[in-house]
Amino acid sequence: LLVTGFDILFFWVARMIMLGCWFAQEVPLPDGSSRSLDQSVPFRDVYIHALVRDANREKMSKTKGNVIDPIEIVKQYGTDAVRFTLASMASPGTDIAFNVARTEGYRAFANKIWNAARFLFMNLEKAKEHGITLDLRDISKWQDISNDSRLESRWIIYKLNDVSGYVGGALSDYRFDEAANYIYQFFWADFCDWYLEIVKLRFAFSGQSQVEISTDAIKTFVAVFEASLRLLSPFMPFLTEEIWHAIYDGERPKKSIALADYPEIDEGMAEYLHSSGPEMAVVQDVITTLRSLQKDLGIPNSDRVDAQIFESNSLTASLSALGLQPDGIKPVIEKNLDIIIQLARVRSISFSENPLSGANTRSGLTFDVGVIYERTIDIPAERERLTKEIAKLEKGLAAAERQLGNDSFLAKAPANIVEGLKKQASETRLLLDKAKAALAALPEC
Repeated sequence: LLVTGFDILFFWVARMIMLGCWFAQEVPLPDGSSRSLDQSVPFRDVYIHALVRDANREKMSKTKGNVIDPIEIVKQYGTDAVRFTLASMASPGTDIAFNVARTEGYRAFANKIWNAARFLFMNLEKAKEHGITLDLRDISKWQDISNDSRLESRWIIYKLNDVSGYVGGALSDYRFDEAANYIYQFFWADFCDWYLEIVKLRFAFSGQSQVEISTDAIKTFVAVFEASLRLLSPFMPFLTEEIWHAIYDGERPKKSIALADYPEIDEGMAEYLHSSGPEMAVVQDVITTLRSLQKDLGIPNSDRVDAQIFESNSLTASLSALGLQPDGIKPVIEKNLDIIIQLARVRSISFSENPLSGANTRSGLTFDVGVIYERTIDIPAERERLTKEIAKLEKGLAAAERQLGNDSFLAKAPANIVEGLKKQASETRLLLDKAKAALAALPEC
């Protein structure tokens, strides 16, 4: 591999290839045989890196006064944040318009990693106080902890396995921007926003059964976090090195995290853990819908309300698309009630035999949710919200139907695209009907 700029491709790179091939042919192979032209090529790949410009995409120049001093940026935001910014913006064929605001955002990402590490070390200390010790030699073998049967554990291992494959593929293709963004989305959204919040419920360390749950949970947490550090290492080498050494506390398997094995996808494991994706999607959907409903109703975070769920039994196609069995989403919700109640900030959840409607309800594709709340609803505001939602859904449905009614498009489009559009149109029509019914159920002002 040769890494270079586009401006010297002919003047330097082409001549390196030509002269390299010319002279190398005169050098015999180690066994003394003559070297063929194919064996004389000095490098197989040329990675043309981007030019770093200012935020307005102008070339930096002392005359223009738009030069950004990288040393000053590093001092202000940290080396890892600057490095991650450049990697995330290194799209092939385009220059990097360096924006300090992006670097500030990735400094916040670095802080997120530090905070996750502090949370880990705090709970490792709690575990020690309760006689729980971890075999550090097994930490890096995160594929071997798939016997942890709780949903959040299976799901985060599934997501880590997936992202390892995506990142590996992106790095093989020199798509550093894609690799950086895959890691960012996994660590911030999946690991911190969801998994970390759920796993907090497991670290009680009280009672024999709870200690066993806490032990399994902390093993999974440590293993996934350590693998995430190895995944992040090429992009944030300083931060990951320090935390990695702290985790192993003198018993590290290698001298540096840079020498440790890079996480790779395990195809067999992906199949084993695949069911956790659809199940977690249901749990996340219920939680976010309940949170959104409470926010719209102006319910204070300190107030805990009772919630109801109605499962739409007619949605067999939607359930199949989610990867769920015909018995629906109710078993998934029942198995994970503790997660939903805590993260949705409700007091209890019960199942309704009848469809839910009114201002205190919201609809998803496979369910309706409602809360029991005495506060007077702002009918005009709710009417306005539903009207906007109906307009948005009608626009989306019209666009999908327009494409599906275009014979030229249907003849050229791949089958999976057409199927996706049909599914999108079906789901949008269902949500539109629910929104119209909710609007019709509102009392007149």
